[in-house]
Amino acid sequence: MPGRRHLVPLLIAVDWGTSSLRAYLLGRGGAVLERQELPQGILTVGDRRFAETLGSACRPWLDRHGPLPAVLSGMIGSRQGWIEAPYVPCPAGLDELCRNLVTLPLAGFGQARLVPGVSARQDGVPEVMRGEECQIVGALAALGRDQGRLVLPGTHSKHVEVGAGRILGFRTFMTGEAFAALRQHTILGRMMAGEGTGAGFDRGVVESRGRPLLHAIFGARTLRLMDELPEAEAADYLSGLLIGSELAALDHGEPVVLVGADALVARYRRAAAGLGIATETVPADCIRLGHLAIARRAGLVAA
Repeated sequence: MPGRRHLVPLLIAVDWGTSSLRAYLLGRGGAVLERQELPQGILTVGDRRFAETLGSACRPWLDRHGPLPAVLSGMIGSRQGWIEAPYVPCPAGLDELCRNLVTLPLAGFGQARLVPGVSARQDGVPEVMRGEECQIVGALAALGRDQGRLVLPGTHSKHVEVGAGRILGFRTFMTGEAFAALRQHTILGRMMAGEGTGAGFDRGVVESRGRPLLHAIFGARTLRLMDELPEAEAADYLSGLLIGSELAALDHGEPVVLVGADALVARYRRAAAGLGIATETVPADCIRLGHLAIARRAGLVAA
């Protein structure tokens, strides 16, 4: 059981994306004293009332404990958000992130800082992330290491190379968004229903190897037409094709760290096992450890 000093609030950590607002009241060592998760993503906030929205979400904490420092990350720092924070080019670590923090005017809080995004250039194409940089810092803190390969599954999945505690480069895969679009807005979705057993997913992963992806995707329809794939397995089959194709871009070698929500990480872990890729996992809320590390480096809380 943590000592009483771990229960003293130190920081409000805010992960604010397009669809939700997650706020953590943190004690020493990143202990979560309380948390809030609200369906108030940046696209739902009218008249740019971001300060009022955050203040309302955190009001019980501020009323009880007085002004507390805050660190915010995610799409709240995008062009569609509160203030557009800069992208820090790779290689980027704690020092680079802290040098580019943006000060936010937040009445009732202590010092408030917005974490910048990170940019890279891979294969001649620009890459960007917002929010994932804090997950990466937090995952490294949770694992107690400063290098490795990380995969952050999601709407826009990220494959990240880290060395000496800095993000060296990354690539983005629109796997989650492509799955949603194909299932909801193409003819494929009309032949998908029910919940699968996982067999369709495993088959999709296997059949993603060595096949052009756009050709393989059409098979999700023709296999159904020929009754060679059960209706309940069709969505999982498509998911397996897409995730398998994404993971095939990884070089086999050292284990990959999967960082994200439990259900999605479990799916990626299953696909990786089918492809012979070793994995370990870190939960998505490790982002709070990234916020805390940034707050310490920036002097917002005691080291």
